[in-house]
Order: sequence, then structure tokens, then C-alpha cells
Amino acid sequence: MFNESWPWKRDLAESADRLEEARFGLALRLDQVHDRDDAYEEETEAVYQVERDVMSGAFATRRLIGMPLKVTKGARATKATVTRFPLRDGATAPDAWDALGYLEMYETATPNTAMISANELCNLFVHSLIFRLAWTQEGLSWPDYRSLSEEDPRSEATPMELAGLLVATDRSSSAHLTFVDLLEVVRVFRVLANDEVAQVTRFRDRRGRFHSNAT
Repeated sequence: MFNESWPWKRDLAESADRLEEARFGLALRLDQVHDRDDAYEEETEAVYQVERDVMSGAFATRRLIGMPLKVTKGARATKATVTRFPLRDGATAPDAWDALGYLEMYETATPNTAMISANELCNLFVHSLIFRLAWTQEGLSWPDYRSLSEEDPRSEATPMELAGLLVATDRSSSAHLTFVDLLEVVRVFRVLANDEVAQVTRFRDRRGRFHSNAT
């Protein structure tokens, strides 16, 4: 099996850079092509590139976590902070068609903060049933933007900041919908991409088996 880490880290860093740029750049790009004859194709391509960078970055992160001599123990233990919205009482978990709709089966008014491993975060993306871009007004968190009243003038303006992603797998969707801040995705990707192993320690356990630890 291919066991060199630097190409994975290089491409992961590039994905992180592009995602950070998309925070405000995606809305500008979509606005620029809005009135063009090929607007649909251009908009699709722009959104696809974000999805591609999230998916390829998640796969690269999982791959690096699985290379214990190429990534430090601290980097592999990276956690991510996410927000979860529970499935409403009595609601049915979405199927593939529901996942394309309004997701009203989730209670977005009662968010719960959770800490999950980088690997669990990446699995949400790689195995996603639901994968949505979440938009907000600049400087306003997505949950706060979602809770704006119709009378609030900020609710009428077009949101220009890509706040993050709404995601759920076929399993997690039966319990909750997860919001991941875009900058949190970028942070996790960069932790793995910029990680450097300074020393590899090998030791034998009580049963005589050899182990290695990268620091």
C-alpha cells in the first residue's frame, strides 16, 4: 500500500485554502454569473468545487489518521466542535428524497454543541445522506441567522457568507442533523496537513509486541 504522506498533506492544505476562500468568494462568484446564459452550469460548477474539496479533504484526513508513523499522535487525536439539531419527536428520519427537501423533521430551535473526533467528522461527509451548504449574513452565526424573525431586516438581505455545512449520514440522520462551521472544517484539515513528525519511538508491550509512536 502507498504509505507516503506528503502528497496527501499537500492536497489537503490546498483544499483547506480553497474552502476558506469560498467563505465569501462563493457568493461573489454565484452573483457574477447569475445573469449569464450558462448561469446554471457555472453555479453548479462553483458549488461542486466546494463539495469536492470537502469530500476529498475528508478522505485525505482519514487516510492520514490511518498512517501512524507519518502523523503525530496529537494530530490524530484532533477534535472538532459541531452543532447538532435533534430529530423532532414523532418525525421520521429522511430518506434520499427527503434529504433534498426542507429538512423540517429536525428541530433547529434547540441546538446542542458536541465534540467529535476528526475521523468521525470526516465520516459524516464521506458517508453523507444529507450534504447542504449553510448560508448566513456576515458576522452572524448560522443558528442565529436561522432564528431571525421575519421582521428583522437582516432576514430579507441575501446571505453572502458560507457559514458551514449541514450533514448527516443514513445512520446519524435518525438522531440528528449536524452543522459544521466552515472554519472548523478548515482548521481540522490544516492540523493534519501541517503536521510534522519529529521523532518516532518504538517500544515493546508486556506481551512482547512492538509498537511505534510518532511525536
